[in-house]
Amino acid sequence: MADVSLRQLEYLMAVARLGSVTAAARELFVSQSAVSTALADLESALGITLFVRSQKGMRLTPSGQRAITAADNVLSSVDQLRESTSQERDGVEGTLTIGCYATIAPILLPKVIAEFSRRHPQVRFSFVEAAHETLLDDLVNTRIDVAITYHYELESVRTATGVTAQPLRSDPPYVLTPVDGPLSARDTLSLADLAPEPLILFDLPPGGDYFLGLFAKAGLVPNVRFRTTSFEMVRALVARGLGSALLTQRTVLERSYEDLPYATKDLDIRSAGLGIEVIQLTDRKPVRRIQAFIDVCREIVV
Repeated sequence: MADVSLRQLEYLMAVARLGSVTAAARELFVSQSAVSTALADLESALGITLFVRSQKGMRLTPSGQRAITAADNVLSSVDQLRESTSQERDGVEGTLTIGCYATIAPILLPKVIAEFSRRHPQVRFSFVEAAHETLLDDLVNTRIDVAITYHYELESVRTATGVTAQPLRSDPPYVLTPVDGPLSARDTLSLADLAPEPLILFDLPPGGDYFLGLFAKAGLVPNVRFRTTSFEMVRALVARGLGSALLTQRTVLERSYEDLPYATKDLDIRSAGLGIEVIQLTDRKPVRRIQAFIDVCREIVV
């Protein structure tokens, strides 16, 4: 069998993550022909087909999926070797791709990245903001290094296998309501107060199931008027007086992008809140920058 190079494995990982030779070549600052040739040579060396090629992009074959797992372990081992032989043994460098549930990312992630970058300025970052299921798939397929998401205990959420989760903190749900609406005068609201009012449902999977589940457990059926997967759209519609909403992440400023105010109220509910956790692959050989990032998360997200 012909030799397999680290460069071929790096190109393989980039194409698998980005879905096209063009995007991978752009990220790697090489020509498309260089990436295509490397993949063809790798397929020849391994004796397998790595991708199904179509107008929609590059999709991994089952053999390609297995090759991705092996390639990731090889590249992680090389990273460990580089770190262990570094002259500056306390230095952490390289690239991290962080996946984060969309509502968590803009509120919690910046302060984590700021502190991490202060301690480890040589590390470069890429970010993926997505729904819970997408983050798990990206992690299992090594498109991201770690994922920060909620700990959902729902029948609609598949049990994550092959991953290790470390809890960070727990956030209780709260209410957003128009400043001049019928619920604005109260300090604390119940689900019974919300049920008859127009509800703006945050529906980024599985967030909608979680919030609807709160009503179901209380024997209530909410009046869902709007559904949106956008955190900012929820705030904007509430500020426009179109209904109330439930969220877990709070912004410091209670104003929409249109600079319109809304009110926030505590929710009277017996719940420990929705846990936030950082997840990594159990069997993936850890590198120092991944562990350093997790350590900063556990210190900052409290």
